[in-house]
Amino acid sequence: MTEQPSAQEARQNGSIPDGAEIAVVLQAGATQQDRDFAALFRAQHKQARAVGWAILADLFDFHFTPRDAGQPFRPMLIMDGRRSMIPDDLSEPQLDGLTASLPEVNDPEYRARVGDVLWLRRRNAAAAREAVTCYIASGQRLEDQDHWVPAMERYERAVRLARQIEPKGELPGRVLRHLEERVLHYQGRDPLYFSLKAMKLLEEFRYGDFEALADIAGKIAASASASGGLDRARSHYAVQAKLLRRAGRALEAEDVMCALAETFVTEAEAQESAGSFMGAHHFWQKAVLAFSDRPSLRPRLPELRGRLAAAGRKTLSEMKTASTGEIDISAEVEASQALLRGLPWDDAFFQFAVMTPLIDVEKLREATIERIRESPLVPLIQGDVFDYAGRKIAVRPAIGSGDAKQEEQAIEGFMDEQARVHRHFAVHAILAPAIRVMRDEHGIDDDAIELVIKDSALVPESHLSLFVKGVRAGFQFDFSTALHLLVPQVENGLRHVLEQSGVVPRNIDANGVEDVWLLGRILDHEKLREILDEDMLYELRTLMAGRLGPNLRNSIAHGLLNESALNGEMGFYLWWVIVRLMCLPTPGLAAFIERRRNS
Repeated sequence: MTEQPSAQEARQNGSIPDGAEIAVVLQAGATQQDRDFAALFRAQHKQARAVGWAILADLFDFHFTPRDAGQPFRPMLIMDGRRSMIPDDLSEPQLDGLTASLPEVNDPEYRARVGDVLWLRRRNAAAAREAVTCYIASGQRLEDQDHWVPAMERYERAVRLARQIEPKGELPGRVLRHLEERVLHYQGRDPLYFSLKAMKLLEEFRYGDFEALADIAGKIAASASASGGLDRARSHYAVQAKLLRRAGRALEAEDVMCALAETFVTEAEAQESAGSFMGAHHFWQKAVLAFSDRPSLRPRLPELRGRLAAAGRKTLSEMKTASTGEIDISAEVEASQALLRGLPWDDAFFQFAVMTPLIDVEKLREATIERIRESPLVPLIQGDVFDYAGRKIAVRPAIGSGDAKQEEQAIEGFMDEQARVHRHFAVHAILAPAIRVMRDEHGIDDDAIELVIKDSALVPESHLSLFVKGVRAGFQFDFSTALHLLVPQVENGLRHVLEQSGVVPRNIDANGVEDVWLLGRILDHEKLREILDEDMLYELRTLMAGRLGPNLRNSIAHGLLNESALNGEMGFYLWWVIVRLMCLPTPGLAAFIERRRNS
Protein backbone atom coordinates (compact mmCIF):
# COMPACT_ATOMS: atom_id res chain seq x y z
CA MET A 1 0.00 0.00 0.00
CA THR A 2 1.18 3.56 -0.63
CA GLU A 3 0.02 6.51 1.36
CA GLN A 4 -0.06 9.78 -0.45
CA PRO A 5 2.24 11.55 -0.44
CA SER A 6 4.70 10.25 2.19
CA ALA A 7 5.04 6.63 1.09
CA GLN A 8 5.25 7.68 -2.54
CA GLU A 9 8.09 10.05 -1.70
CA ALA A 10 9.87 7.27 0.18
CA ARG A 11 9.75 5.12 -2.93
CA GLN A 12 11.54 7.75 -4.98
CA ASN A 13 14.77 6.57 -3.36
CA GLY A 14 14.27 2.96 -4.45
CA SER A 15 15.98 1.68 -7.57
CA ILE A 16 14.90 -1.18 -9.80
CA PRO A 17 17.11 -4.28 -9.42
CA ASP A 18 19.47 -5.18 -12.24
CA GLY A 19 17.83 -7.07 -15.10
CA ALA A 20 20.13 -10.05 -14.67
CA GLU A 21 19.09 -10.34 -11.01
CA ILE A 22 15.43 -10.18 -12.00
CA ALA A 23 15.95 -12.92 -14.59
CA VAL A 24 17.59 -15.19 -12.00
CA VAL A 25 14.71 -14.70 -9.54
CA LEU A 26 12.11 -15.42 -12.22
CA GLN A 27 13.90 -18.54 -13.40
CA ALA A 28 13.95 -19.88 -9.84
CA GLY A 29 10.16 -19.67 -9.47
CA ALA A 30 7.33 -21.40 -11.29
CA THR A 31 5.81 -18.08 -12.32
CA GLN A 32 3.37 -17.45 -15.16
CA GLN A 33 1.19 -14.44 -14.40
CA ASP A 34 1.29 -11.11 -12.61
CA ARG A 35 0.12 -12.30 -9.19
CA ASP A 36 2.80 -15.01 -9.19
CA PHE A 37 5.40 -12.38 -10.01
CA ALA A 38 4.17 -10.10 -7.24
CA ALA A 39 4.43 -12.88 -4.66
CA LEU A 40 7.89 -13.87 -5.88
CA PHE A 41 9.20 -10.29 -5.80
CA ARG A 42 7.66 -9.71 -2.39
CA ALA A 43 9.42 -12.77 -1.02
CA GLN A 44 12.68 -11.52 -2.53
CA HIS A 45 12.13 -8.15 -0.85
CA LYS A 46 11.73 -9.84 2.53
CA GLN A 47 14.96 -11.72 1.95
CA ALA A 48 17.09 -8.98 0.42
CA ARG A 49 15.44 -5.96 2.12
CA ALA A 50 16.00 -3.92 -1.06
CA VAL A 51 13.10 -1.58 -1.79
CA GLY A 52 13.39 -2.19 -5.53
CA TRP A 53 11.93 -5.67 -5.13
CA ALA A 54 8.93 -4.17 -3.31
CA ILE A 55 8.44 -1.75 -6.21
CA LEU A 56 8.44 -4.67 -8.65
CA ALA A 57 5.97 -6.53 -6.43
CA ASP A 58 3.61 -3.55 -6.54
CA LEU A 59 4.13 -3.20 -10.30
CA PHE A 60 2.80 -6.72 -10.82
CA ASP A 61 0.04 -6.33 -8.25
CA PHE A 62 -1.85 -3.62 -10.15
CA HIS A 63 -5.57 -4.15 -10.59
CA PHE A 64 -5.52 -5.20 -14.25
CA THR A 65 -8.52 -3.84 -16.18
CA PRO A 66 -7.83 -4.60 -19.86
CA ARG A 67 -11.29 -3.46 -20.94
CA ASP A 68 -10.28 0.13 -20.11
CA ALA A 69 -7.82 1.10 -22.83
CA GLY A 70 -6.90 4.37 -21.15
CA GLN A 71 -6.43 3.09 -17.60
CA PRO A 72 -5.58 -0.62 -17.67
CA PHE A 73 -3.73 -0.54 -14.33
CA ARG A 74 -5.61 0.74 -11.31
CA PRO A 75 -4.74 0.54 -7.61
CA MET A 76 -5.41 -2.87 -6.15
CA LEU A 77 -6.84 -1.30 -3.02
CA ILE A 78 -8.11 2.13 -1.97
CA MET A 79 -8.95 2.49 1.68
CA ASP A 80 -8.78 5.04 4.50
CA GLY A 81 -6.87 7.65 2.52
CA ARG A 82 -4.36 5.16 1.16
CA ARG A 83 -4.02 3.27 -2.08
CA SER A 84 -1.72 0.78 -3.66
CA MET A 85 0.68 1.81 -6.41
CA ILE A 86 -0.27 2.90 -9.92
CA PRO A 87 2.03 3.60 -12.90
CA ASP A 88 2.04 7.35 -12.19
CA ASP A 89 3.85 6.69 -8.88
CA LEU A 90 7.00 5.44 -10.60
CA SER A 91 9.86 7.95 -10.70
CA GLU A 92 11.86 8.71 -13.83
CA PRO A 93 14.93 6.81 -12.53
CA GLN A 94 12.71 3.82 -11.82
CA LEU A 95 11.31 3.96 -15.35
CA ASP A 96 14.90 4.06 -16.60
CA GLY A 97 15.63 0.98 -14.49
CA LEU A 98 12.65 -0.86 -15.93
CA THR A 99 13.76 0.04 -19.46
CA ALA A 100 17.27 -1.20 -18.73
CA SER A 101 15.95 -4.51 -17.40
CA LEU A 102 14.16 -5.51 -20.60
CA PRO A 103 17.18 -6.81 -22.58
CA GLU A 104 18.02 -9.16 -19.69
CA VAL A 105 14.55 -10.61 -19.02
CA ASN A 106 12.93 -12.83 -21.63
CA ASP A 107 9.73 -13.74 -19.79
CA PRO A 108 6.72 -12.53 -21.84
CA GLU A 109 4.58 -11.62 -18.81
CA TYR A 110 7.37 -9.42 -17.43
CA ARG A 111 8.08 -7.79 -20.78
CA ALA A 112 4.38 -7.18 -21.46
CA ARG A 113 3.78 -5.45 -18.12
CA VAL A 114 6.94 -3.33 -18.24
CA GLY A 115 6.46 -2.39 -21.89
CA ASP A 116 2.85 -1.42 -21.22
CA VAL A 117 3.87 0.80 -18.29
CA LEU A 118 6.54 2.47 -20.42
CA TRP A 119 3.86 3.19 -23.04
CA LEU A 120 1.50 4.66 -20.47
CA ARG A 121 4.16 6.84 -18.86
CA ARG A 122 6.48 7.73 -21.74
CA ARG A 123 4.45 6.89 -24.85
CA ASN A 124 7.29 4.56 -25.85
CA ALA A 125 5.80 3.05 -29.00
CA ALA A 126 8.57 0.47 -29.43
CA ALA A 127 8.02 -0.83 -25.90
CA ALA A 128 4.27 -0.91 -26.55
CA ARG A 129 4.68 -2.96 -29.74
CA GLU A 130 6.86 -5.41 -27.84
CA ALA A 131 4.23 -5.49 -25.09
CA VAL A 132 1.56 -6.47 -27.62
CA THR A 133 3.69 -9.36 -28.86
CA CYS A 134 4.44 -10.46 -25.30
CA TYR A 135 0.80 -10.24 -24.22
CA ILE A 136 -0.01 -12.73 -26.97
CA ALA A 137 2.83 -15.01 -25.86
CA SER A 138 1.81 -14.76 -22.21
CA GLY A 139 -1.80 -15.46 -23.13
CA GLN A 140 -0.75 -18.55 -25.05
CA ARG A 141 1.20 -19.78 -22.03
CA LEU A 142 -1.76 -19.19 -19.71
CA GLU A 143 -4.45 -20.54 -22.02
CA ASP A 144 -6.54 -23.03 -20.03
CA GLN A 145 -10.16 -23.56 -20.95
CA ASP A 146 -11.17 -24.31 -17.38
CA HIS A 147 -9.50 -21.06 -16.20
CA TRP A 148 -9.92 -18.89 -19.26
CA VAL A 149 -9.94 -15.38 -17.80
CA PRO A 150 -6.16 -14.71 -17.38
CA ALA A 151 -5.32 -15.61 -20.99
CA MET A 152 -8.25 -13.65 -22.39
CA GLU A 153 -7.35 -10.59 -20.30
CA ARG A 154 -3.94 -10.52 -21.98
CA TYR A 155 -5.41 -10.99 -25.45
CA GLU A 156 -7.90 -8.18 -24.83
CA ARG A 157 -5.21 -5.81 -23.59
CA ALA A 158 -3.07 -6.71 -26.60
CA VAL A 159 -5.75 -5.73 -29.09
CA ARG A 160 -6.76 -2.53 -27.29
CA LEU A 161 -3.11 -1.48 -26.90
CA ALA A 162 -2.42 -2.31 -30.55
CA ARG A 163 -5.32 -0.09 -31.62
CA GLN A 164 -3.85 2.79 -29.60
CA ILE A 165 -0.43 2.43 -31.22
CA GLU A 166 -1.55 1.72 -34.78
CA PRO A 167 -5.22 2.66 -35.25
CA LYS A 168 -4.99 1.78 -38.95
CA GLY A 169 -1.86 -0.37 -38.93
CA GLU A 170 -1.18 -4.09 -39.14
CA LEU A 171 -0.63 -4.70 -35.43
CA PRO A 172 -4.30 -4.87 -34.32
CA GLY A 173 -4.99 -7.30 -37.16
CA ARG A 174 -2.21 -9.58 -35.94
CA VAL A 175 -3.80 -9.84 -32.49
CA LEU A 176 -7.30 -10.29 -33.88
CA ARG A 177 -6.07 -12.92 -36.32
CA HIS A 178 -4.63 -14.85 -33.40
CA LEU A 179 -7.95 -14.62 -31.55
CA GLU A 180 -9.83 -15.86 -34.60
CA GLU A 181 -7.39 -18.75 -34.99
CA ARG A 182 -7.99 -19.80 -31.39
CA VAL A 183 -11.77 -19.79 -31.87
CA LEU A 184 -11.42 -21.82 -35.06
CA HIS A 185 -9.04 -24.18 -33.28
CA TYR A 186 -11.50 -24.97 -30.49
CA GLN A 187 -14.49 -25.20 -32.84
CA GLY A 188 -16.86 -24.65 -29.92
CA ARG A 189 -15.36 -27.39 -27.74
CA ASP A 190 -14.16 -25.10 -24.94
CA PRO A 191 -16.38 -25.72 -21.89
CA LEU A 192 -16.77 -22.17 -20.57
CA TYR A 193 -16.61 -18.71 -22.14
CA PHE A 194 -13.22 -18.33 -23.86
CA SER A 195 -14.66 -18.51 -27.37
CA LEU A 196 -17.59 -16.29 -26.40
CA LYS A 197 -15.33 -13.48 -25.20
CA ALA A 198 -13.06 -13.87 -28.22
CA MET A 199 -16.02 -13.65 -30.60
CA LYS A 200 -17.32 -10.57 -28.78
CA LEU A 201 -13.96 -8.86 -29.36
CA LEU A 202 -13.85 -9.95 -33.00
CA GLU A 203 -17.36 -8.60 -33.53
CA GLU A 204 -16.53 -5.35 -31.70
CA PHE A 205 -13.46 -4.75 -33.88
CA ARG A 206 -15.19 -6.02 -37.04
CA TYR A 207 -12.61 -8.66 -37.84
CA GLY A 208 -12.79 -12.23 -39.09
CA ASP A 209 -14.89 -14.62 -41.10
CA PHE A 210 -18.20 -13.67 -39.54
CA GLU A 211 -20.11 -16.55 -41.11
CA ALA A 212 -17.67 -19.15 -39.77
CA LEU A 213 -17.63 -17.53 -36.34
CA ALA A 214 -21.43 -17.34 -36.28
CA ASP A 215 -21.63 -21.05 -37.09
CA ILE A 216 -19.36 -21.83 -34.12
CA ALA A 217 -21.41 -19.61 -31.81
CA GLY A 218 -24.55 -21.36 -32.99
CA LYS A 219 -22.99 -24.78 -32.43
CA ILE A 220 -22.13 -23.86 -28.82
CA ALA A 221 -25.59 -22.38 -28.24
CA ALA A 222 -27.37 -25.45 -29.57
CA SER A 223 -25.20 -27.81 -27.52
CA ALA A 224 -25.70 -25.76 -24.35
CA SER A 225 -29.45 -25.60 -24.91
CA ALA A 226 -29.68 -29.36 -25.44
CA SER A 227 -27.80 -30.03 -22.19
CA GLY A 228 -29.90 -27.60 -20.16
CA GLY A 229 -27.32 -24.79 -20.02
CA LEU A 230 -29.80 -22.20 -21.17
CA ASP A 231 -28.01 -19.14 -19.82
CA ARG A 232 -24.85 -20.19 -21.68
CA ALA A 233 -26.99 -20.81 -24.75
CA ARG A 234 -28.49 -17.32 -24.58
CA SER A 235 -25.03 -15.70 -24.36
CA HIS A 236 -23.90 -17.52 -27.50
CA TYR A 237 -27.15 -16.92 -29.38
CA ALA A 238 -26.71 -13.19 -28.71
CA VAL A 239 -23.18 -13.05 -30.13
CA GLN A 240 -24.20 -15.33 -33.03
CA ALA A 241 -26.91 -12.84 -34.02
CA LYS A 242 -24.42 -9.96 -33.99
CA LEU A 243 -21.96 -11.92 -36.12
CA LEU A 244 -24.68 -12.83 -38.61
CA ARG A 245 -25.60 -9.16 -38.95
CA ARG A 246 -21.93 -8.38 -39.63
CA ALA A 247 -22.06 -11.07 -42.33
CA GLY A 248 -25.13 -9.44 -43.90
CA ARG A 249 -27.48 -12.25 -42.88
CA ALA A 250 -30.07 -10.20 -41.03
CA LEU A 251 -32.96 -12.65 -41.50
CA GLU A 252 -30.95 -15.48 -39.98
CA ALA A 253 -29.92 -13.19 -37.13
CA GLU A 254 -33.59 -12.57 -36.41
CA ASP A 255 -34.23 -16.34 -36.34
CA VAL A 256 -31.42 -16.71 -33.80
CA MET A 257 -32.90 -14.02 -31.57
CA CYS A 258 -36.23 -15.86 -31.73
CA ALA A 259 -34.45 -19.03 -30.62
CA LEU A 260 -32.95 -17.05 -27.75
CA ALA A 261 -36.41 -15.85 -26.73
CA GLU A 262 -37.74 -19.42 -26.77
CA THR A 263 -35.14 -20.46 -24.17
CA PHE A 264 -36.98 -18.36 -21.59
CA VAL A 265 -40.16 -20.34 -22.26
CA THR A 266 -38.23 -23.61 -21.95
CA GLU A 267 -36.71 -22.51 -18.65
CA ALA A 268 -40.02 -21.24 -17.27
CA GLU A 269 -41.72 -24.53 -18.03
CA ALA A 270 -38.84 -26.46 -16.46
CA GLN A 271 -39.16 -24.38 -13.29
CA GLU A 272 -42.89 -25.09 -13.13
CA SER A 273 -42.27 -28.80 -13.60
CA ALA A 274 -39.84 -28.66 -10.67
CA GLY A 275 -42.48 -26.95 -8.53
CA SER A 276 -40.77 -23.56 -8.37
CA PHE A 277 -43.30 -20.97 -9.46
CA MET A 278 -41.10 -18.14 -8.19
CA GLY A 279 -38.40 -19.21 -10.65
CA ALA A 280 -41.00 -19.75 -13.36
CA HIS A 281 -42.42 -16.25 -12.81
CA HIS A 282 -38.96 -14.79 -13.37
CA PHE A 283 -38.49 -16.59 -16.68
CA TRP A 284 -42.04 -15.85 -17.88
CA GLN A 285 -41.22 -12.17 -17.32
CA LYS A 286 -38.06 -12.55 -19.40
CA ALA A 287 -40.03 -14.38 -22.08
CA VAL A 288 -42.63 -11.59 -22.32
CA LEU A 289 -39.89 -8.98 -22.74
CA ALA A 290 -37.97 -11.05 -25.29
CA PHE A 291 -41.09 -11.88 -27.34
CA SER A 292 -42.10 -8.20 -27.31
CA ASP A 293 -38.86 -7.36 -29.14
CA ARG A 294 -39.46 -9.92 -31.91
CA PRO A 295 -42.29 -9.01 -34.32
CA SER A 296 -42.79 -12.61 -35.44
CA LEU A 297 -43.32 -13.75 -31.85
CA ARG A 298 -45.68 -11.02 -30.67
CA PRO A 299 -48.88 -12.98 -31.48
CA ARG A 300 -47.96 -15.33 -28.63
CA LEU A 301 -47.75 -12.55 -26.03
CA PRO A 302 -51.31 -13.01 -24.68
CA GLU A 303 -50.55 -16.66 -23.92
CA LEU A 304 -47.27 -15.78 -22.20
CA ARG A 305 -48.86 -13.01 -20.14
CA GLY A 306 -51.51 -15.47 -18.99
CA ARG A 307 -48.87 -17.95 -17.88
CA LEU A 308 -46.96 -15.13 -16.17
CA ALA A 309 -50.07 -14.14 -14.20
CA ALA A 310 -50.74 -17.77 -13.22
CA ALA A 311 -47.18 -18.23 -12.00
CA GLY A 312 -47.44 -14.97 -10.07
CA ARG A 313 -50.49 -16.19 -8.16
CA LYS A 314 -48.74 -19.42 -7.23
CA THR A 315 -45.57 -17.55 -6.25
CA LEU A 316 -47.20 -15.95 -3.21
CA SER A 317 -47.10 -19.21 -1.28
CA GLU A 318 -43.34 -19.44 -1.85
CA MET A 319 -42.45 -15.87 -0.86
CA LYS A 320 -41.43 -16.38 2.72
CA THR A 321 -38.42 -15.11 4.58
CA ALA A 322 -35.43 -17.36 3.91
CA SER A 323 -32.27 -17.62 5.98
CA THR A 324 -28.93 -19.04 4.93
CA GLY A 325 -27.74 -19.39 8.50
CA GLU A 326 -25.02 -17.32 10.03
CA ILE A 327 -21.51 -17.34 8.70
CA ASP A 328 -18.93 -17.35 11.48
CA ILE A 329 -17.56 -13.81 11.38
CA SER A 330 -14.56 -14.87 13.48
CA ALA A 331 -13.36 -17.01 10.60
CA GLU A 332 -9.97 -16.02 9.23
CA VAL A 333 -9.37 -14.62 5.79
CA GLU A 334 -8.65 -18.02 4.27
CA ALA A 335 -11.98 -19.36 5.45
CA SER A 336 -13.90 -16.54 3.78
CA GLN A 337 -11.95 -17.03 0.56
CA ALA A 338 -12.43 -20.80 0.63
CA LEU A 339 -16.17 -20.20 0.78
CA LEU A 340 -16.08 -18.60 -2.68
CA ARG A 341 -13.39 -20.56 -4.49
CA GLY A 342 -14.63 -22.60 -7.42
CA LEU A 343 -18.19 -21.25 -7.39
CA PRO A 344 -19.87 -20.22 -10.66
CA TRP A 345 -20.34 -16.47 -10.99
CA ASP A 346 -23.97 -16.20 -9.86
CA ASP A 347 -23.40 -18.43 -6.82
CA ALA A 348 -20.25 -16.46 -5.92
CA PHE A 349 -22.16 -13.17 -6.16
CA PHE A 350 -25.06 -14.30 -3.99
CA GLN A 351 -22.70 -15.98 -1.52
CA PHE A 352 -20.80 -12.70 -1.26
CA ALA A 353 -24.05 -10.82 -0.64
CA VAL A 354 -24.97 -12.99 2.35
CA MET A 355 -21.61 -14.24 3.57
CA THR A 356 -21.67 -12.25 6.80
CA PRO A 357 -24.76 -11.27 8.80
CA LEU A 358 -25.95 -7.71 9.11
CA ILE A 359 -25.71 -6.15 12.54
CA ASP A 360 -28.30 -7.69 14.86
CA VAL A 361 -29.88 -4.54 16.30
CA GLU A 362 -31.41 -6.23 19.31
CA LYS A 363 -28.16 -7.91 20.30
CA LEU A 364 -26.20 -4.73 19.62
CA ARG A 365 -28.46 -2.75 21.93
CA GLU A 366 -28.22 -5.37 24.69
CA ALA A 367 -24.42 -5.48 24.40
CA THR A 368 -24.20 -1.68 24.44
CA ILE A 369 -26.33 -1.36 27.57
CA GLU A 370 -24.25 -4.08 29.26
CA ARG A 371 -21.06 -2.21 28.33
CA ILE A 372 -22.47 1.01 29.80
CA ARG A 373 -23.20 -0.81 33.03
CA GLU A 374 -19.70 -2.26 33.18
CA SER A 375 -18.04 1.13 32.60
CA PRO A 376 -20.28 3.59 34.46
CA LEU A 377 -17.92 6.58 34.21
CA VAL A 378 -17.56 6.66 30.41
CA PRO A 379 -21.27 7.28 29.66
CA LEU A 380 -21.27 10.29 31.98
CA ILE A 381 -19.08 12.20 29.52
CA GLN A 382 -20.66 13.98 26.58
CA GLY A 383 -19.21 13.02 23.19
CA ASP A 384 -18.76 15.35 20.25
CA VAL A 385 -19.11 13.91 16.75
CA PHE A 386 -16.93 15.28 13.94
CA ASP A 387 -17.00 14.59 10.21
CA TYR A 388 -14.06 13.73 7.97
CA ALA A 389 -13.23 17.42 7.50
CA GLY A 390 -13.10 18.09 11.25
CA ARG A 391 -16.47 19.82 11.48
CA LYS A 392 -18.53 19.17 14.60
CA ILE A 393 -21.79 17.76 13.31
CA ALA A 394 -23.50 16.26 16.35
CA VAL A 395 -23.32 15.66 20.10
CA ARG A 396 -23.76 12.36 21.83
CA PRO A 397 -25.39 13.29 25.13
CA ALA A 398 -24.16 11.95 28.43
CA ILE A 399 -26.24 9.37 30.25
CA GLY A 400 -27.72 10.38 33.57
CA SER A 401 -29.50 13.61 32.64
CA GLY A 402 -32.91 12.11 33.37
CA ASP A 403 -34.15 13.21 29.92
CA ALA A 404 -35.49 10.08 28.21
CA LYS A 405 -34.86 11.47 24.73
CA GLN A 406 -31.26 12.33 25.53
CA GLU A 407 -30.73 8.95 27.19
CA GLU A 408 -31.90 7.24 24.01
CA GLN A 409 -29.62 9.40 21.85
CA ALA A 410 -26.71 8.48 24.10
CA ILE A 411 -27.42 4.77 23.74
CA GLU A 412 -27.66 5.16 19.97
CA GLY A 413 -24.29 6.90 19.97
CA PHE A 414 -22.64 4.07 21.89
CA MET A 415 -24.37 1.54 19.63
CA ASP A 416 -22.79 3.25 16.64
CA GLU A 417 -19.36 2.85 18.22
CA GLN A 418 -19.95 -0.88 18.58
CA ALA A 419 -21.34 -1.06 15.05
CA ARG A 420 -18.09 0.39 13.71
CA VAL A 421 -16.19 -2.50 15.29
CA HIS A 422 -18.43 -5.03 13.54
CA ARG A 423 -18.11 -3.22 10.21
CA HIS A 424 -14.35 -2.86 10.49
CA PHE A 425 -13.94 -6.59 11.05
CA ALA A 426 -16.40 -7.54 8.32
CA VAL A 427 -14.55 -5.42 5.75
CA HIS A 428 -11.04 -6.55 6.56
CA ALA A 429 -11.57 -10.20 7.50
CA ILE A 430 -14.39 -11.21 5.17
CA LEU A 431 -15.45 -8.82 2.41
CA ALA A 432 -12.12 -7.57 1.03
CA PRO A 433 -10.59 -11.08 0.87
CA ALA A 434 -13.77 -12.37 -0.75
CA ILE A 435 -13.62 -9.77 -3.52
CA ARG A 436 -10.03 -10.76 -4.28
CA VAL A 437 -11.13 -14.35 -4.95
CA MET A 438 -14.07 -13.21 -7.09
CA ARG A 439 -11.84 -11.01 -9.22
CA ASP A 440 -9.30 -13.79 -9.64
CA GLU A 441 -11.86 -16.33 -10.80
CA HIS A 442 -14.36 -14.26 -12.79
CA GLY A 443 -14.40 -11.57 -15.42
CA ILE A 444 -16.57 -9.08 -13.52
CA ASP A 445 -17.95 -6.84 -16.24
CA ASP A 446 -21.26 -5.06 -16.83
CA ASP A 447 -22.87 -8.12 -18.41
CA ALA A 448 -22.00 -10.35 -15.45
CA ILE A 449 -23.39 -7.85 -12.94
CA GLU A 450 -26.55 -7.16 -14.93
CA LEU A 451 -27.24 -10.89 -15.00
CA VAL A 452 -27.52 -11.09 -11.19
CA ILE A 453 -29.21 -7.80 -10.29
CA LYS A 454 -31.58 -7.08 -13.17
CA ASP A 455 -34.51 -8.79 -11.44
CA SER A 456 -34.19 -6.91 -8.16
CA ALA A 457 -37.36 -5.20 -6.96
CA LEU A 458 -35.10 -2.35 -5.83
CA VAL A 459 -33.93 -1.62 -9.38
CA PRO A 460 -36.35 0.14 -11.78
CA GLU A 461 -35.66 -1.13 -15.28
CA SER A 462 -34.78 2.32 -16.60
CA HIS A 463 -32.17 2.76 -13.85
CA LEU A 464 -30.48 -0.64 -14.27
CA SER A 465 -27.34 0.67 -15.99
CA LEU A 466 -26.59 3.03 -13.09
CA PHE A 467 -26.88 0.22 -10.56
CA VAL A 468 -24.64 -1.97 -12.73
CA LYS A 469 -21.95 0.73 -12.93
CA GLY A 470 -22.10 1.31 -9.18
CA VAL A 471 -21.75 -2.37 -8.34
CA ARG A 472 -18.89 -2.81 -10.81
CA ALA A 473 -17.01 0.17 -9.35
CA GLY A 474 -17.20 -1.44 -5.92
CA PHE A 475 -15.65 -4.65 -7.24
CA GLN A 476 -12.79 -2.43 -8.40
CA PHE A 477 -12.46 -1.03 -4.84
CA ASP A 478 -13.58 2.37 -6.18
CA PHE A 479 -16.22 3.03 -3.55
CA SER A 480 -16.18 6.77 -4.15
CA THR A 481 -17.58 6.30 -7.65
CA ALA A 482 -19.79 3.42 -6.52
CA LEU A 483 -21.51 5.40 -3.77
CA HIS A 484 -22.00 8.54 -5.85
CA LEU A 485 -23.94 6.33 -8.25
CA LEU A 486 -25.69 4.00 -5.82
CA VAL A 487 -26.70 6.15 -2.85
CA PRO A 488 -29.21 8.33 -4.76
CA GLN A 489 -30.33 5.32 -6.78
CA VAL A 490 -31.04 3.30 -3.63
CA GLU A 491 -33.12 6.14 -2.21
CA ASN A 492 -35.14 6.22 -5.42
CA GLY A 493 -35.23 2.42 -5.49
CA LEU A 494 -36.80 2.34 -2.02
CA ARG A 495 -39.45 4.80 -3.23
CA HIS A 496 -40.02 2.42 -6.14
CA VAL A 497 -40.47 -0.48 -3.70
CA LEU A 498 -43.08 1.53 -1.78
CA GLU A 499 -44.90 2.44 -4.99
CA GLN A 500 -45.05 -1.23 -5.97
CA SER A 501 -46.66 -1.87 -2.57
CA GLY A 502 -49.38 0.74 -3.11
CA VAL A 503 -47.76 3.65 -1.24
CA VAL A 504 -47.39 7.03 -2.96
CA PRO A 505 -44.07 8.38 -1.61
CA ARG A 506 -44.75 11.99 -2.59
CA ASN A 507 -46.33 15.09 -1.08
CA ILE A 508 -48.67 17.20 -3.22
CA ASP A 509 -49.33 20.81 -2.22
CA ALA A 510 -52.39 22.94 -2.92
CA ASN A 511 -51.03 23.90 -6.35
CA GLY A 512 -50.49 20.30 -7.37
CA VAL A 513 -46.71 20.50 -7.02
CA GLU A 514 -45.23 17.15 -6.03
CA ASP A 515 -42.22 16.60 -3.76
CA VAL A 516 -40.81 13.11 -3.34
CA TRP A 517 -40.13 11.77 0.14
CA LEU A 518 -36.56 11.88 1.33
CA LEU A 519 -34.69 8.96 2.84
CA GLY A 520 -35.62 9.53 6.47
CA ARG A 521 -39.35 9.41 5.82
CA ILE A 522 -38.97 6.45 3.48
CA LEU A 523 -37.12 4.38 6.09
CA ASP A 524 -39.69 5.27 8.76
CA HIS A 525 -42.71 4.15 6.73
CA GLU A 526 -44.53 1.15 8.19
CA LYS A 527 -44.82 -0.56 4.80
CA LEU A 528 -41.05 -0.57 4.36
CA ARG A 529 -40.70 -2.00 7.87
CA GLU A 530 -42.92 -4.85 6.72
CA ILE A 531 -40.74 -5.46 3.67
CA LEU A 532 -37.28 -5.05 5.23
CA ASP A 533 -36.21 -6.40 8.59
CA GLU A 534 -35.02 -4.15 11.41
CA ASP A 535 -31.37 -5.07 10.88
CA MET A 536 -31.36 -3.85 7.27
CA LEU A 537 -33.25 -0.70 8.23
CA TYR A 538 -30.72 -0.04 11.00
CA GLU A 539 -27.78 -0.45 8.60
CA LEU A 540 -29.34 1.88 6.03
CA ARG A 541 -30.40 4.48 8.58
CA THR A 542 -27.12 4.64 10.51
CA LEU A 543 -24.82 4.43 7.50
CA MET A 544 -26.72 6.84 5.26
CA ALA A 545 -28.67 9.28 7.40
CA GLY A 546 -27.80 8.89 11.08
CA ARG A 547 -26.38 12.05 12.63
CA LEU A 548 -24.26 10.04 15.06
CA GLY A 549 -23.07 7.62 12.37
CA PRO A 550 -21.26 7.96 9.04
CA ASN A 551 -24.22 9.92 7.53
CA LEU A 552 -22.94 9.11 4.04
CA ARG A 553 -26.10 10.00 2.13
CA ASN A 554 -26.14 13.60 3.30
CA SER A 555 -22.36 13.98 3.14
CA ILE A 556 -22.33 12.79 -0.47
CA ALA A 557 -25.30 14.97 -1.43
CA HIS A 558 -23.58 18.09 -0.09
CA GLY A 559 -20.11 17.21 -1.39
CA LEU A 560 -18.60 17.07 2.09
CA LEU A 561 -16.43 13.97 1.61
CA ASN A 562 -13.33 13.59 -0.50
CA GLU A 563 -12.37 10.46 -2.41
CA SER A 564 -10.21 9.06 0.37
CA ALA A 565 -13.00 9.32 2.93
CA LEU A 566 -15.49 7.58 0.66
CA ASN A 567 -13.01 4.81 -0.10
CA GLY A 568 -12.69 3.98 3.59
CA GLU A 569 -14.12 0.97 5.34
CA MET A 570 -17.52 2.61 6.01
CA GLY A 571 -17.91 3.33 2.30
CA PHE A 572 -16.91 -0.24 1.52
CA TYR A 573 -19.38 -1.62 4.05
CA LEU A 574 -22.27 0.55 2.80
CA TRP A 575 -21.58 -0.61 -0.77
CA TRP A 576 -21.82 -4.22 0.40
CA VAL A 577 -25.07 -3.51 2.30
CA ILE A 578 -26.52 -2.05 -0.92
CA VAL A 579 -25.42 -5.13 -2.88
CA ARG A 580 -27.14 -7.29 -0.28
CA LEU A 581 -30.27 -5.13 -0.43
CA MET A 582 -30.42 -5.55 -4.21
CA CYS A 583 -30.31 -9.34 -3.85
CA LEU A 584 -33.03 -9.73 -1.23
CA PRO A 585 -36.05 -9.65 -3.55
CA THR A 586 -34.53 -11.64 -6.44
CA PRO A 587 -35.38 -15.10 -7.72
CA GLY A 588 -31.64 -15.64 -8.17
CA LEU A 589 -30.99 -15.41 -4.44
CA ALA A 590 -33.94 -17.66 -3.68
CA ALA A 591 -32.60 -20.23 -6.13
CA PHE A 592 -29.12 -19.97 -4.61
CA ILE A 593 -30.50 -20.53 -1.10
CA GLU A 594 -32.43 -23.54 -2.32
CA ARG A 595 -29.29 -25.00 -3.89
CA ARG A 596 -27.41 -24.52 -0.62
CA ARG A 597 -30.15 -26.23 1.34
CA ASN A 598 -30.20 -29.17 -1.04
CA SER A 599 -26.42 -29.52 -0.87
